[in-house]
Amino acid sequence: MGGAYLKPLFLGFTARLKLSIWLCLLVASACYANPKLEAALANGAWGACPQLTVEGLSVSSFPLLLNVESLDIDISCLFKQTEQQNTGFESAQWRAPLKQLFQQLQNIPAAFNGSHIAVKRLNIKHGKQLVAQGELSLSQRGQQWQLNFSEDQGSNVELLVVAQAQTLQLKGLLTPLLLNTLAQQFKQTWLADERLANLQFSLLANAQNDLSVSSNFKLPALAASLDAQFKGSENWQLSATHSGFDLDGWTIPTANWQFHQKSWNVNVEEWQLSGSGTWQLQPKLVIQGSLNSDDLIALQQHFYTLPKPANLLSAVADLQFTWQDNLLSGKLKAQDIHALWGELRFDDGALNSEFSFKPEQGLQHSGSLALAQWDIGIPLTQLALNWQQAEFAPLAQWQSLVLQDINFKVLGGAAHIKQLPLALPNVAMLELDKVQLAELVKLHPELGLTMQGSVSGNLPVHFGEAGIAIADGRLAVEEPSGHIALTHQSLVAIKAQHPSLDFALSLLEDFDYETLAAEVDFAEDGQLDMQVKLIGRNQRVSPRLVTLNYRHQENIYQLLRSLRIGEQLSGQLQQWIDDTSSSP
Repeated sequence: MGGAYLKPLFLGFTARLKLSIWLCLLVASACYANPKLEAALANGAWGACPQLTVEGLSVSSFPLLLNVESLDIDISCLFKQTEQQNTGFESAQWRAPLKQLFQQLQNIPAAFNGSHIAVKRLNIKHGKQLVAQGELSLSQRGQQWQLNFSEDQGSNVELLVVAQAQTLQLKGLLTPLLLNTLAQQFKQTWLADERLANLQFSLLANAQNDLSVSSNFKLPALAASLDAQFKGSENWQLSATHSGFDLDGWTIPTANWQFHQKSWNVNVEEWQLSGSGTWQLQPKLVIQGSLNSDDLIALQQHFYTLPKPANLLSAVADLQFTWQDNLLSGKLKAQDIHALWGELRFDDGALNSEFSFKPEQGLQHSGSLALAQWDIGIPLTQLALNWQQAEFAPLAQWQSLVLQDINFKVLGGAAHIKQLPLALPNVAMLELDKVQLAELVKLHPELGLTMQGSVSGNLPVHFGEAGIAIADGRLAVEEPSGHIALTHQSLVAIKAQHPSLDFALSLLEDFDYETLAAEVDFAEDGQLDMQVKLIGRNQRVSPRLVTLNYRHQENIYQLLRSLRIGEQLSGQLQQWIDDTSSSP
């Protein structure tokens, strides 16, 4: 949209007001006319602004009936005058022609009551280009003057003026053909928007004290309506409320707007959204401001479908934006984010994003996300990542996103993923650094197991439609070497009942290991298969190095779910130990 949006509407409105006055004056001249004067008016021209050319004029006696075969109006001069007088929108310029109209009509003699003017062919031109063509009629009843214009392509405009009360009613219908013509002639491409097709409008203006205008607009293509109230000629304000409607696949609810000369405010109750900012028409349309929401859920559900199984629980947001040259750009800041990923909960999130949006191309954006904690059964803390969408794409196409520099803390160590495209399938390398075994065994203190040492390694994570998998992962202990101590109270009973386990369990009572390595595979259904090799010694059992091989298989999804719901897993392990120690 451009800076001169209101000019064509204002100039068209002004032209019809002036036309009413000039036709009334023409009637006054014809009232006292003799045949010679009538003959002179039958084919003539008016050189003032706007320029009029009359053909085939005929006059009947009282009540005055005036018929015009053809009337051409060139409104080019109106644009030149307006550009010279003002480069922006000032409501005071509406009041002057209204006052002039009412004064002229009140000065017309009462003898004109019942007068009627009919123009069979009205041609409204902008230079040599035809803007609109149709029939025009103007009639008077007391202090009321009514003008009707029926355009050949289906548009129509009705104007009712009550001179003494200084009120004016304007209503009509604008068809797509006329809107397209206006868009081309006045270089206002927004008028050709198909969503404005068959626009219906009605306005009631009162200039008796200060200027006030009440209006209603109906847009059948959007099944929407707009009600607006305009007050004041100097420090004016405009209040508007529009109904809910669908726009480019988005459902926009009812909203209340307030406009002043340089500022705007909006409130959307259904979205718990409020906003304010500034606007200008000249030298080009620019809208700036901020939007705030104390509950982001409604906005997220309307505008952005989260990838399954994500579910937003709560968040507050602030959006700073600028609309200029058909481009929306800005920054989004969201805080206090709480959400679920399936059964996994994450809390205290913060998001910052910069974006650009083009209506015909979509969104281009980048930003960062931070989470204080994500509880997957094993708490992940200090999670942070960046994302990038380099190309413009529809908002719902989250598959074009690329996550970068994913970092988080886990079990006293750190994890890092350099890059993770969201388009499936893909592979990302999860790098683990110095994960503390002591923190791992703390998850089950009832086992009486202590471990010292830190583990690092790489896990190739495969993302696909069926889920997440790991193939050929490698983990190893970091220097220095570690220590394992198994001191559960039932250990003695287990060794007594299972002599074959005596040596291995005795080693683990006080085991110093030099090597701990693991090969990790993980299937989409959550099944973990881990081969662990321990090399070390227990000086109290044997001074020689001993190699222990251990294979562990478990469904990690079930394990993490158990950890999240409390002590279920711990209870099961305790039961197993108790059952084993008491079995014959």
